[in-house]
Amino acid sequence: MPKLRVGIVGAGGSVAAVHFQAYQGLPCIDVVAGAEVNVEGLDRVTRRWGVNGYTDFKDMLAREKLDIMCICVPARYHRAVAEVIAGHGVHILIEKPLATTMEDGEAILDACRRAGVKLYYGASYRSLTANMKAREMIRSGAIGDVSMAMEIVIGGSGLDSYSECGPHHYAPGTPGGCGMGIMDHGIHLIDLFRWFLGSEVKTVFGRGNISGEHPASEHVTATFGNGAVAHLIANTISFPTQLPTEGVFRWGGNWDAQNNLSLEPGWSPHPVNFQVYGSTGAIKVYPYAEQLVHFTKDKLTPVRLDHRPMPGNFAMQMESFVRSIRHDEAPAVTGEDGLAALRVILAAYESAARQQLVTL
Repeated sequence: MPKLRVGIVGAGGSVAAVHFQAYQGLPCIDVVAGAEVNVEGLDRVTRRWGVNGYTDFKDMLAREKLDIMCICVPARYHRAVAEVIAGHGVHILIEKPLATTMEDGEAILDACRRAGVKLYYGASYRSLTANMKAREMIRSGAIGDVSMAMEIVIGGSGLDSYSECGPHHYAPGTPGGCGMGIMDHGIHLIDLFRWFLGSEVKTVFGRGNISGEHPASEHVTATFGNGAVAHLIANTISFPTQLPTEGVFRWGGNWDAQNNLSLEPGWSPHPVNFQVYGSTGAIKVYPYAEQLVHFTKDKLTPVRLDHRPMPGNFAMQMESFVRSIRHDEAPAVTGEDGLAALRVILAAYESAARQQLVTL
């Protein structure tokens, strides 16, 4: 069966680097081209990965006969880029967040429907093996009825070290913040908890940082239709308080609480993790370290995983997308999933503006 031809737009960024690394050696695709407006960045990409390079993604679309385009440009440009790609009849894998407004997110979905192309929302957290195992355990009843899920991300070394995504990613005055804030990272967890529980969010209370404005603590409290509550807390202008003994070894790549990227195994002194609590037990999950611990009344048990560490999760989502294209099936993670997660995060911003609970 012939390989599908893949191009990456926004090829010079750190997220695109993870995509390039993950796709090496996959038998189902050939990554043939990358587009990047920064000439120096494009030169690095073409030399490192041996792909054809373009400064204009429209030229890449016209010349390369692509089957799939991965959108890795900043989120504020997702709609403009996706509408052009869909118009060329090319399937789309789009990075999170789907968009920065509901209007833009819905327009992306509409463009793909009209063009008859498939849209895979890049919820790469779903393909981390620890998260996949956590869902399997939750769905099998291993911790009983889920009542709460929680993630707390604290990192940084004071306000002077704070680095937000910036105006190139989120327009000034709009929802934004840093890479480990609720808009950029927390949206992963909202999608993950929806996937774990098979339930939609009904109410939201919270606040998030605004691009270009003074940062503060961010939080989201989301109540699901089945009664479970998810809490997300992020503060990346303070200082982590984990002790050295609370670190973990990871088998693959990692984004840490300061949003630093590594694609090598190593020690994580402040590992990102989350917990899910149920009526008969609980689980603690270290997604990038590929560790999961099961707590019950009488004991705690480390859970064995089938390891495929990051960036293996990016490879798995591409493999899944290729299968859906070849079998003409809906993608495992849809644009609607991306829109649902975006709706929850934007509701937290609405909650802060109105100083009240928002009902979806």
